[in-house]
Amino acid sequence: MTGPVDEPRSPRRARDARWLRAATDRVPTTWIPGILTAVFLGAAAAFGGLEAVAAPPVATLEPGETHVNDMLSITVERAVLIDTLRDAGLYADPEKGERVVAAVVRAENVWDIALPAAAQGKGLSGSIIASNLGGRYPDAVARLDDGNTGPWLQPGVPVELVVGWIIKKDDLTDADELSLEIRDFSLITGKLVVNGEWWDSPVVVAEMDVPLTDVGAGANQPSQGASR
Repeated sequence: MTGPVDEPRSPRRARDARWLRAATDRVPTTWIPGILTAVFLGAAAAFGGLEAVAAPPVATLEPGETHVNDMLSITVERAVLIDTLRDAGLYADPEKGERVVAAVVRAENVWDIALPAAAQGKGLSGSIIASNLGGRYPDAVARLDDGNTGPWLQPGVPVELVVGWIIKKDDLTDADELSLEIRDFSLITGKLVVNGEWWDSPVVVAEMDVPLTDVGAGANQPSQGASR
């Protein structure tokens, strides 16, 4: 018994096959997994999308407890209310009813490349969000020892920082707490169009409430005026 005989291909089918072979020969092999992934995601979307991935549980931290991820080690030590803190880049205007809420944070870069501390939405600044101030990023991040307002965190070098927000004086008092969310970033490695590595896709993994001490006009720095 003979097997089925392949039907001769039409001229159009043969031409299409040659075009497809020529096109794929010009595509770098490193692109093919990405193309297949895009096709898969498109098909998944057509049939209702992928099943949602459960969010990680959100831990509750106390001031002084350390959170460590693949990018940073973060310890929020204490927080103060102060009229203004220009040395840390926080130019609140008391005449306009503005004040500053500032947290003292000990941070260490546990990655192998220097990270910006003050770039909004990135590095340390993107990792600490004031949830009871509308989910705001810090308005400024500065070194506690020298007031450098554009610090970079070097790998393996812990540093104390002032992380602050300019607020309306009625937003918070020393009867309140500063509510913070700690976010983890995922390391992304570019393969197709963009090369290199970067941190992206932040998710909230911890939260804490930090008691506030009011140090008035700011005669004392946060490290002095908010002793435990």
